[in-house]
Amino acid sequence: MKVGLRVLTWMALAVVAVVFSSIGCGGGGGGGGGPTEPPPPSSGVRFTPAGSAGSNSVYLAQGTNTTANRFVLDVKASQVDDLYGVSFNLVFPNGRLRWIPGGSKEGSFLSSGGSTDFIVEQGSPGVLVVGLSLLGEVEGSSGSGTLLSLEFEPLSAGSGPMEMTRHDAVNSTGDVMTEVQWIGGSVSVTG
Repeated sequence: MKVGLRVLTWMALAVVAVVFSSIGCGGGGGGGGGPTEPPPPSSGVRFTPAGSAGSNSVYLAQGTNTTANRFVLDVKASQVDDLYGVSFNLVFPNGRLRWIPGGSKEGSFLSSGGSTDFIVEQGSPGVLVVGLSLLGEVEGSSGSGTLLSLEFEPLSAGSGPMEMTRHDAVNSTGDVMTEVQWIGGSVSVTG
């Protein structure tokens, strides 16, 4: 019985050796050929803020749902008091990005304070007209959080500014909050 087991073991090893020798190691022998080239840079989009968001600021930030084929831009509030609504034009590099209308979403910062109205419209090429406001006689939101998210499709490699112009922030009494700082940045598309 032990002899039979040894024979089966040797036969199994012989079969394994034949199989491996027929598929080869793929190395081509002799080595050499130089180092392997690094992979090309991956495609994608990266947003760089123009500054740090301090208190009383509305700023742009890259959304966590950004992928190689979709760029999500968040508009956030930082340490604001009694923010009732915002309106601004978002200027973006039209040759680098295309706005996706169905990808615009309201954040939870203002809507946690009551009913809201939210609108995003394409103005001229490279300009979005954005408005978000609470409705009715309610207090504005205080603190920090995401106001809204905008989605873009990358079109071509390069970079350009993303800025909020013609902007206003208002409190629950309808007064313009002149102390609010508006912080944009730049976007870079690769691949």
